[in-house]
Amino acid sequence: MAARRSRAGTRRVAAAGRSGAGARRAAFALAATIALAAVLAASAGAGPRCFGAAARDPQHRCANPRLARVVTPTPDEALLDPNFPCTKRKLTPAATECAFGAPAERATATVALIGDSHAQHWRSALAVLAERRGWRVLDVSGPLCMFSTATTGAGPPFDQTCGQWNADVLAWLGAHPEIHTIFTAGKRRQFVRPAPGQSGFDARREGYKARWATLPSTVTSIVVIRDAPPEDVRTKDCVRRRIAHHRTLTRACAVPRRHVLRPDPAVAAARESGAHVIDLTPQFCDARRCYPVIGGALVHKDADHLTQVFARTLGPFMDRAYGDLTINSTPAPTVTSVDVT
Repeated sequence: MAARRSRAGTRRVAAAGRSGAGARRAAFALAATIALAAVLAASAGAGPRCFGAAARDPQHRCANPRLARVVTPTPDEALLDPNFPCTKRKLTPAATECAFGAPAERATATVALIGDSHAQHWRSALAVLAERRGWRVLDVSGPLCMFSTATTGAGPPFDQTCGQWNADVLAWLGAHPEIHTIFTAGKRRQFVRPAPGQSGFDARREGYKARWATLPSTVTSIVVIRDAPPEDVRTKDCVRRRIAHHRTLTRACAVPRRHVLRPDPAVAAARESGAHVIDLTPQFCDARRCYPVIGGALVHKDADHLTQVFARTLGPFMDRAYGDLTINSTPAPTVTSVDVT
């Protein structure tokens, strides 16, 4: 009898533990959602001085000691961080259009964003350009799919859907002659199946060049955004430990630049084909290291996708870089803060 009572008590304790753990997970998820929403809904004005990428402005030194022990979002909140919102419209079974920026009837121009998920995480930055320049942006990116003629190595179903997505995007561009500029980006080491004797890098580079050669004549400018440097798999735990011990996050948990900043085949293709390049590496790295927390903003939500918050702070720098291109010479303002909404 005593043994039965003991086993019953053990089961009740275990059940209570599971229930408590579930409640704690739910409470954490709710708290994280509320915290992230509060940051992204802070529409009262610009963020703190030197917040995010503004802390690494190569033209204007910017430091705010109040951000030294701050990180937004936290590594755990970042797991819930979505990409910048947009209005979705299914084009084909393989392709979806996602619109943001100015309404079509008021837009000064319509531009396209094309690539894989490493293109999608630039939406927050491009939203800043859209606001400043009156653009409408149409994102037709597809996860795991390069805008390329290279054969994907991602396996089923992407070996079928990525080819169809490429064809659908080309047809979509042909049906939108108002789009003269495309922004494109992709994971530096996206899955690819090289031809015999060909390196993965060469397969990606040549695939990009071949795809761009098939663009309709109405597309007159290609702007390649260099892939952002990833972080080490141990980086988030380093950040968590420093948060737990209330230690400064400025320049902490850095990874060697030479380990994470490697040649981008899309940039190499752009150099060889005359396309434009926007390289925001100075906002991530100095000459030796790349940083996971910059100006109080968490850079990555996982190992290689940007948080919406940090990407948003990159917007003024992307706008400055775009203004420096030969396709546009509009001067960019000094950056000390950016609205994170």
